[in-house]
Amino acid sequence: LSFKLLRYINSSGFGLMCEITSFRHAVMILGFNKLFRWLTLLFATVRNGAVAPALARTAVTRGRMMELLGRKLLSPDESDNAFVVGIFSTLDVMLGVSMEKALASIQLSENVTDALLHHQGALGPFLQLVEACENSDFENLEMLAMALQLDGAEVSEAHLQALAWTETLGI
Repeated sequence: LSFKLLRYINSSGFGLMCEITSFRHAVMILGFNKLFRWLTLLFATVRNGAVAPALARTAVTRGRMMELLGRKLLSPDESDNAFVVGIFSTLDVMLGVSMEKALASIQLSENVTDALLHHQGALGPFLQLVEACENSDFENLEMLAMALQLDGAEVSEAHLQALAWTETLGI
């Protein structure tokens, strides 16, 4: 995990101007919230044979798409939480347990938990939108986008950017 974290943070896709050499340096540069975000990403992408690569790609793409859409409508902290919701939205499948049981072992904000368990709260509609996009559910996709005051072009652009970003990570 340490190696992967430092490799991701130091990749060109991350966009930092200096090289991160340790966890302490990562916390100083990124702060705890951003570091948690990247550790979440690593959790989803660690290859130990337990998680299918396609599921990891789905989780990461969801997280990135939710973050990109959230940047337009949410605070920076909530946009980071949108990323976490997207990544953790497949946690139940990754762990082979119910979402309730998976979330019982970690402490997350109420907004994140509401979105993951009930598709509610500030982040729930973003998860619903991403899932509708993923499932080509165009009827709900349009309704959900309108509810978030997004147009189809913004949603499509975020989806394409998320897919491209996931590919750059080599997942």
